[in-house]
Amino acid sequence: MARQEIQYAGEFRLLLCQLVTVTGNTFDISELVEQIDIYEDIYKATISGSILIKDTTNLVYNLPILGEERLLLYIETPQSNPTPETTIDYRENPLMIYKINMKEKGNESSELISLQFGSIEGLRNSSCRVSQSYKGRPSEIVEKIIRDETYLKSAKKIHKEETANLIKIIFPNKRPFDCIQHLTNISNSQNHGDSPTYLFYETTKGFHYVTFDGLSSMSPKMYYREHTPMVNETGAFDIQATMESILRYQLISSKDTIKNIYSGMLSSKLIAHDVYNKKVNTHKFDYLSNFKNDTYPDGNESFPIVSLAKDPETNLMLTEHEDTRMFVSSTSGGYAFSDKVEGGDDIYPYQSDNLEKTLQRKTSRLLQMTGGVVLNVEVNGNTSMQVGDKIHLTIESNSTLTGDAKDTNLDLTGNYIITRLKHKFVRTGILKHTIVMQVTKFNTRREYPASGISNVGKGVEQPASPNVHLPLVDF
Repeated sequence: MARQEIQYAGEFRLLLCQLVTVTGNTFDISELVEQIDIYEDIYKATISGSILIKDTTNLVYNLPILGEERLLLYIETPQSNPTPETTIDYRENPLMIYKINMKEKGNESSELISLQFGSIEGLRNSSCRVSQSYKGRPSEIVEKIIRDETYLKSAKKIHKEETANLIKIIFPNKRPFDCIQHLTNISNSQNHGDSPTYLFYETTKGFHYVTFDGLSSMSPKMYYREHTPMVNETGAFDIQATMESILRYQLISSKDTIKNIYSGMLSSKLIAHDVYNKKVNTHKFDYLSNFKNDTYPDGNESFPIVSLAKDPETNLMLTEHEDTRMFVSSTSGGYAFSDKVEGGDDIYPYQSDNLEKTLQRKTSRLLQMTGGVVLNVEVNGNTSMQVGDKIHLTIESNSTLTGDAKDTNLDLTGNYIITRLKHKFVRTGILKHTIVMQVTKFNTRREYPASGISNVGKGVEQPASPNVHLPLVDF
C-alpha cells in the first residue's frame, strides 16, 4: 500500500513505541506518549533522549519500570519511499531506558512520567574495558572495537572516512569510547589532505568516524531561509516552502579575538623531545598559512575569519605570534627493529604519536568550530536530518544602510555544519515535529582587508578628553 505523503510541515508518524521489560514482556505505549525528545551532539559518542508518557495505569509499579528496559521506536516524516537514512528506526537495535526522570500528577486519574533513554552501546561502554594491542589504520581499529563481541558489540551502520596513517597501539584497560577518542587524536584523513580533524559521534543513522573537512565537502542537505512565502503562484499552500522556512534563530557567537589568540586557534608552537635521537624539534603553526590546506563549508567562497592587517606597533599579524600557546611532548624518531610488509622490503611503516601532523592543526580547527559563527536555529522537523549534515541558511539583513529591507546578510548567510540537534515530537493536540539545532561555520564569504589600521593615530590631532570620571572596575 502506498504511503500517504506529508500534509503539513512538521507532520510525523509514530509507528512503533514499545517497552520490553527485563522479563521479556512487551508493552505498547504509543497511545500514552505525550512527547519524545532525541538529542544528538557531534562531540558525544552516543545519542540520548527522553520520552514523556501520560500514565493512567501506574505502569512504573505494575509493569514495573526499573530503568533497565529496552525501547523499540520507529518514527518517520510521511514519505512514499522510507529508507534507514530518512527515518528514525530502532526496531533492530533497541534503545535503553536507564532512568526515571520525573513523575508528577497529571490530573485525578493520570500521572506524567519522563523516562530517559540512550544507546545500548553507552551501557556496554560503562561495563567493559579494552586491554588489547592493535595495528593497522585507525579507521579499521575503530570498527573492530565497535563490532567486537567483548566490547561494544554493535550492529549499527558505521559511516567512516578511511585514515591514511598506520599505527601500532596498546590500550591498557581503557573504556572503548576512550580508546576511540584517542584514535581521533592521532588520525589523518586519506582523502582530505591529511586532515587530522576526526570526530566520533552517533546519530539516529548510526556511528560516524569522520573529519570536519569531510563534512564540509558534502553538498547541503537542506536550504533554509527567513520569511519564505507560504503560498505558491497558484495560491495553494506550499508545504515545501514551509519546510524550508526558518522559524527563529539566535546568534550565539561570532568571534572573540582575545580568546582565539590565547587558545592557540591562530598560532601555536610544539616542542617535541626526541628521546631516541636525543634532540629537540620545534613545529610552528599559524592559521593563515594553513588555511588553504583545510576544507570549509562555503567551499571556494571561503575566506579566513581574521584579517591580514598588521599591528602598527609590532608590525605583526595576529597569526605571527608563535608563543601564544605552547605544547611540549616526548616522542621517538627512530626504531631498532623493522616490520615485514607484504610485497615490500623490511621497513617500519607505523607512526608514533604523530603529534606534529595532528595536535596543532586539530586544536585550531576545534576552536574554529566553536569560535566562528554559531547560531541556534529552529525549523520544522524532518526525520532525515542529523548532526554532521551541511545546510544552507539565507539570513536577511537588518541594516538600514542597505537599499533593500530584504537584502542578504553576507556575514550570516552561507553553509553551516550542524553540531548539536534536538528532535522534538509533540503529540498533544496536533502532531508536530520541530528541530532545534546549533550550527556553525568557520569561514567568511568576504575577504577582509590586508591593511587599514597601521596609520591610525599617526599625524592626526587627537580630540581633547572629556572631563568624565569613570567608575573603577575591579578585575
